Amino acid sequence: MKHKLEGAELFVDKAIPYMLVLLTVIIILEFTRYAEPLHTPIIIADYIIITFFVVDLVFKWRHTRKVVPFIKLYWLDIIAVFPFYLVFRAFFIARELVAAGETAQKALHEVALLREARLLREAEFLKELRVLREAEAGAKYAREVRLLRGVPRFLRLWKARFYLVHHHIRERSAHLRSHRRS
Repeated sequence: MKHKLEGAELFVDKAIPYMLVLLTVIIILEFTRYAEPLHTPIIIADYIIITFFVVDLVFKWRHTRKVVPFIKLYWLDIIAVFPFYLVFRAFFIARELVAAGETAQKALHEVALLREARLLREAEFLKELRVLREAEAGAKYAREVRLLRGVPRFLRLWKARFYLVHHHIRERSAHLRSHRRS
């Protein structure tokens, strides 16, 4: 096994100069118009180059085996294989999420303002409607109007009663279930 690792290390050491030449070609291609149609092969070649650099770094770690001397000797190699684009991509995604959150917050504020304006218009309309109804009903129907105003309140109270009963039943059944488990 040790002999195979030494052979692989020798192969990687001899391949690194060719990988550097390939990397130079890729960098030059990126600044030309030929890069767009060759996008997929360029990405594949870039991953192959990174793989060779990482394997070379692994072999260097195998010889050093200590963190501080390894970082002092091979800091440039570490930086060369570090995926900085992931850090930048995470930064840009976070920035976009914050911007989207701010936009959503502004939109929600606008919706709340529109809703308030609509409610104010409806309240004014209801006041005008109430004044008209009371004027039509006159003093003779004032008592019936007061009773009619109480109907929606009574219905809300009735709804609350059902909610409280349902809540009590749900608590009671949860209590019984927990009591059966014990």
